[in-house]
Amino acid sequence: MSTISTAQLKAIAKERALDRYGTLIFANILIFIIQVLISGITTVASYGNILIFIINQFINLIVSILLGILASGKAYLYMNLVYSQTISASDIFFGLKQQPQKAVVIQSVFVIANYLVTLPSSLILFYADQTSSIDLYLTNIIILIAGIVINIFIYLMYSQAFFLLHDFPDRSALELLKTSRRLMQGRKGKLFLLQLSFVPLYIFGIITLFVPLLWISVYRYASVAVFYQNLISEAANVSSSKEEQNGLN
Repeated sequence: MSTISTAQLKAIAKERALDRYGTLIFANILIFIIQVLISGITTVASYGNILIFIINQFINLIVSILLGILASGKAYLYMNLVYSQTISASDIFFGLKQQPQKAVVIQSVFVIANYLVTLPSSLILFYADQTSSIDLYLTNIIILIAGIVINIFIYLMYSQAFFLLHDFPDRSALELLKTSRRLMQGRKGKLFLLQLSFVPLYIFGIITLFVPLLWISVYRYASVAVFYQNLISEAANVSSSKEEQNGLN
């Protein structure tokens, strides 16, 4: 079990990001612009037709999976940050060179899981809008909350896969996912609390005209990257300790 506190993780992230916020914020803005442009180009206008709704859902599913390449690049950027390497906004495109097919497979786990748990809610909301049924709206809220809980659990379980991809590029996507699941055993709560600790900052960012959100987003993801660095370091120490014990026996 990790002995480093949430406050310590955030302090390390803040120290590593010092004097680099400009590059990191610019990289985040680039990712956001790319995502918006791609989503805008690929989305089919909806006119209340169920067929158009299904087409939109399918296109969004494919696009979201392909955006895993950007998620991989973002992980690479922040790993360079926490490992005190030179960083550049162009690092977000590293996923195009570093096993993009594995990034797509990893991303597909998150996207398909999210699609499956939110599809019932989306369908109910679609019909609720058509019928203006209060009962359907209430049912949708319950199903939506259940979907959020499931999504959080899946995210926590496989949250380290993109980082692992860059540390262990020779492993298959399935091996990386399994490794993340193993590493996160007993540590999901810690990562959840780390993410939860940023909620007050996000609320502050919203009520101050959203500008601080650029800094908060960098700070949060840097903290997650430090969490990974600490996690993989502890795993290596445990492995070395076991090898030493085996050598003595």
